[in-house]
Amino acid sequence: MRRSKQDTQREELNNLCQLIVDLDSIRAFRRIEPELLKQSFQKTKSAEIMDEWKAIRHDVEKISYMPTEIEGLPTLMRLAAFLKLLAPVVSIFMVLTLASRGSKTLPIPLPAIFGERAIFVIAVSLSFGLTLAFVMVDYTIRRRVIKYEETHIEKFGTGRKRIENVIRKLVERLAKELKRRNEDPNNFKLTLYYKYEGLKVIKESRGRILRRKYLVYTAICLTESVR
Repeated sequence: MRRSKQDTQREELNNLCQLIVDLDSIRAFRRIEPELLKQSFQKTKSAEIMDEWKAIRHDVEKISYMPTEIEGLPTLMRLAAFLKLLAPVVSIFMVLTLASRGSKTLPIPLPAIFGERAIFVIAVSLSFGLTLAFVMVDYTIRRRVIKYEETHIEKFGTGRKRIENVIRKLVERLAKELKRRNEDPNNFKLTLYYKYEGLKVIKESRGRILRRKYLVYTAICLTESVR
């Protein structure tokens, strides 16, 4: 089915929004695969914007790959990836034991294999144990990364400033495109870790259940002053 011009234009605007959000996340030391970010820049089909990417690519890679510089962290990251990969397998195992104990309609030999109490206990223990292990490893990784960031903040200062400047340029471009295409900024909200000129913050949050130490902002573009 052929897409309408309006759909294509909105996709372009959404891509611009995602670029801003992703670069803001990197500025806040959230890791994003640089190659995926490059593809988002390419989708703009703008030589000017691609030049901005070339100017900050090294900075993006430096921040994104920073955890590999921390001693022992690559091993923990591989362990976390393995636990995450194993989780669906263990979940299926637990579901089969639960179903076998509560149903007589499953095909043989499932009830015989999975219906025993001992197998049920093992499945539940594995599931909870795996979840707990992943949470602990993930927490350890995050704490070590945060500690490294805090002690090496100056190392990334210049690169983060360059990334901030590119974000500001993208915000300006987004505002112009929204006005030119007569789009409602409220349909293109941004979730960010920092405030930027040209954006209006409509919501601030620290989370509802797990309270964060930092604020997360929901913002929209200001298009009134755009010429």
